[in-house]
Amino acid sequence: MMQKLGKADETKDIAFEEDVANFNKQMAEGTKLQRDLKAYLDAVKSMHECSKRLQGCLADIYDPDWYGKDELNNITENTDVLWGDFHQNLLESALNSVDKYMAQFPEIKARIAKRDRKLVDFDSARHHFASIQKSKKKDEAKIAKAEEDLGKSQKVYEEIKYNLQEELPSLWNSRVGLYMTTFQSLAQLEEIFHSELGKLNQNLCDIIANREQQQNKNATMKAPENSQVAANHNITAESEGDINKSPSKTAATLVTNGGSNIELPPEVLYKVKVIHDYAGTDSDELDLKAGDIVFVMPFVSPDEQ
Repeated sequence: MMQKLGKADETKDIAFEEDVANFNKQMAEGTKLQRDLKAYLDAVKSMHECSKRLQGCLADIYDPDWYGKDELNNITENTDVLWGDFHQNLLESALNSVDKYMAQFPEIKARIAKRDRKLVDFDSARHHFASIQKSKKKDEAKIAKAEEDLGKSQKVYEEIKYNLQEELPSLWNSRVGLYMTTFQSLAQLEEIFHSELGKLNQNLCDIIANREQQQNKNATMKAPENSQVAANHNITAESEGDINKSPSKTAATLVTNGGSNIELPPEVLYKVKVIHDYAGTDSDELDLKAGDIVFVMPFVSPDEQ
């Protein structure tokens, strides 16, 4: 209080005050690094969980008989392991080092505060000793006691100060190595992780692309078959009544086989192939031989159709 009122002098140590200022700056920077690094690891853990759920969703909806099902399951498992290793390596190579580094600061901060208190005690003892010496009435016992107290307070103060003067500059310089090592490890781990993840993703893309090609190929192969069935069905349905009207027509079979009626003359409904010999019994019936091709035409009169 006397020092604050300007009635007592205060010991100044400019070099030490600079060390303390650097310490406070270093502690603030380290605290921010530690906080942001923890947030980064939390984000990696969250991404791991999201990736795991999404990969699991893909594995569930990918039918067992689809192309590359086993390979896809392996990719899902390997991706999960890769994320887990990435998080663990970040924890061991980066965050743990920062945590150990930051663990020094509370104890040193407490010693700096103690040094400040002992400095006040030292200045107080020094001021008290000076006052007794200046008094007109000399009391040797009080002077001796004040001198002893001054010596004790000075010893305690200088011992704490000396240790801090040795540690603070060394601690200040150590930040460079920690920062460089931390971010170098972080960069290397990220590079390895993204490289391996990229390979897995490329394999996954290849599997999905092959599955898509297989699907397109199957669709292309089924399309002509469906068209052929539809064409034959339509021709059979349209011609069934006409074939049943004449015995000679029961001896023939349709020969379109998926072919197009566009190749036939416009007046021809369709063509059939005779499957066995047939001798006409009426004047309006034809004599047919097996293998003959017959063009079927509509009746001239619609009433006779």
